[in-house]
Amino acid sequence: MGKGTGVVTSVPSDAPDDYAALRELQEKPDFRSKFGITAEMVEPFQVVPIIEIPGYGNMSAVTMCERLKIKSHRDTEKLKQAKEETYLKGFYEGVMLVGECAGQKVEAAKPVIKQRMIDRGQACLYFEPESTVMSRTGDECIVALTDQWYLTYGADDWAGVVREHVNDPARFNAYAQPNLDKFNFTLGWLKEWACSREFGLGTRLPWDEKWVIESLSDSTIYMAYYTVAHLLHGADNLDGSKASPSGVRPEQLTDAVWDYIYLGAPMPTDSGIPEDTLKALRQEFEYWYPMDLRVSAKDLIPNHLTMALYNHAEVWKDRPDLWPKGYYCNGHVLVDAEKMSKSKGNFIMLNEAVETFSADGTRFACADAGDTLEDANFARDTANAAVLALSTEEQWCRDMLAAAAAGELFEGARDLFVDEAFLNEINRLVAATDEAFAGMRFRDGLQTGWFQLQIARDFYRDYCKKINVPMAKAAVWRFMECQTLMIAALCPHYAENIWTNVLGKTTSVVLGPWPAVEEEVKATSRTFGFLKDAVKTFRGAKGKAKGVTTHGLIYVAESYPEWKVKTLLKLRAEWDGAGSQFPDNLMKVLKDFCAADTDLKKQTKLVMQFAAWVKAEVADRGPAAMDLELPFDQVALLRGAEDYLRASLELERLDVWTVGGGGPAAPGPAAKQAQAGPGAPALFLHDGTADYPRPPPPPAAAR
Repeated sequence: MGKGTGVVTSVPSDAPDDYAALRELQEKPDFRSKFGITAEMVEPFQVVPIIEIPGYGNMSAVTMCERLKIKSHRDTEKLKQAKEETYLKGFYEGVMLVGECAGQKVEAAKPVIKQRMIDRGQACLYFEPESTVMSRTGDECIVALTDQWYLTYGADDWAGVVREHVNDPARFNAYAQPNLDKFNFTLGWLKEWACSREFGLGTRLPWDEKWVIESLSDSTIYMAYYTVAHLLHGADNLDGSKASPSGVRPEQLTDAVWDYIYLGAPMPTDSGIPEDTLKALRQEFEYWYPMDLRVSAKDLIPNHLTMALYNHAEVWKDRPDLWPKGYYCNGHVLVDAEKMSKSKGNFIMLNEAVETFSADGTRFACADAGDTLEDANFARDTANAAVLALSTEEQWCRDMLAAAAAGELFEGARDLFVDEAFLNEINRLVAATDEAFAGMRFRDGLQTGWFQLQIARDFYRDYCKKINVPMAKAAVWRFMECQTLMIAALCPHYAENIWTNVLGKTTSVVLGPWPAVEEEVKATSRTFGFLKDAVKTFRGAKGKAKGVTTHGLIYVAESYPEWKVKTLLKLRAEWDGAGSQFPDNLMKVLKDFCAADTDLKKQTKLVMQFAAWVKAEVADRGPAAMDLELPFDQVALLRGAEDYLRASLELERLDVWTVGGGGPAAPGPAAKQAQAGPGAPALFLHDGTADYPRPPPPPAAAR
């Protein structure tokens, strides 16, 4: 470290840091003058493409800087993200455009160019640590060229089968793309690994016993031993001081025995271990292996976890079905958004957390802390709030049992949209929670299986209360059972109490099956979503209204004006053309689109504002936000919910009018009517002094 040739190459086409610095030097004279750089040193130079990367073009650094909105070389976090992405994609997917290896993948070209430079005397091999390494004595470490044994990680044939394994979704699950990217990145740089040392604890190298196998290299397939440990060690016998429950002595565990157990070699006849015992050991291994899931920390991806993949691929070379099937990697743990530190005194011992927040409150906060590689934030406020929320929910469940016993819940059949919508919402959220838990996304599962489910329940309860009808018993029971079964994975003690002591189930909640659901009815979800969004928008308008507001007019548009139709069609075309996503240069495309259309050119600003709004809606609701028409009758739905809306907004009168459809002209301000669009009704509030007419009844066929 701290050494170099004094010559630094700049590759602004594919190195985001280089591009950001070049652009800043070109665009900011005052900035470059600080370094004695003149205009002629930087301004004439343009980015030269050298690598083509699918999805990034031939100038990946430029693409990423635009995509991440990097403005300066000081945007270090964004530049780090851009560098990791471009370097990874460039190495494995990039194709050389220039030089002797033009047309070859970068992955294949790199070693060829390296060797040619060495052969020509243009380069020599040099080794140094990836970053500064300090010894415990406070000295800076260097790379020592010593006699050493190496594992040749990175060998083409070995790395190739491992890379093929981790990138096959049918054989390996990384649970998140950033995890998979880090495994691929490690497979790209991890080469010869010094696997031995001359001192310390560890296993002696079998063919050279002066060496001890270092810990990372000696801990790559130990999980295979877990499959038979209970037969060899038994319970409470970690140090082996007790006799083996299978009667096996350590000296009997020869290489031939292990080869039989793990590799399917012929059964040894001279081990002294009974045949039935050997068969039992092998059956246990075959039953439990491979690892379906290994949970570990993100800082072990560059070493232990990748090495375990390599060694499984070598030991069980002919049995890829025994290689690890999934790694879930998590980040570090923060407490109240701060790194745990003894000096700060902000670390929490497990027993302390349980005593303070209860076991379920602690587990709830852990689930809410974060998933995958991001650092999880254990928030004390969340844990405290969880205790209150669980207690409150228990009391509500007890209240519902009492209400049912008193005949205060509806039983039977009735035609009420919110009953149907609530049950459909439960189906949707159960399926979403199942998917989240299966993907080890516990925060997402907590959001859908607890928070969003309760929001749906609260809306249903509020709706029934405001129109003065009881909630349906079947819907309430369905909610309580599904919520209890889903939260059991995170808060088992709470769930057990609700399941057995409140709902009166005779078996444990852990034996209860995952809730069976019918397929979500998308049209019902969309209609219900429209109603909830409308209520939220109307309440916001009511809260901002000035003066006395006792009356309201809801304006509903069933179609867009022509300029919005053109914009939506263009947005849909761009979305479909880019593979169900908007291109990075969408706004530029729209500007050119407006410039080419005489009618739109005059309304370019409105088009851009509308497109920005639609883009945000697509991110929230999906491509349905670009539909020209809705699959349900907005007017009929809002008129059916008129009593609820009037009560929610505390109005004396509320009318629903259609605008822009060729029918009778709606009363009230035209500017407010113009704000309405399909799926986005507008509300005009007034004090009732204006005698606005009632809207005409719908046609007989629509009633």
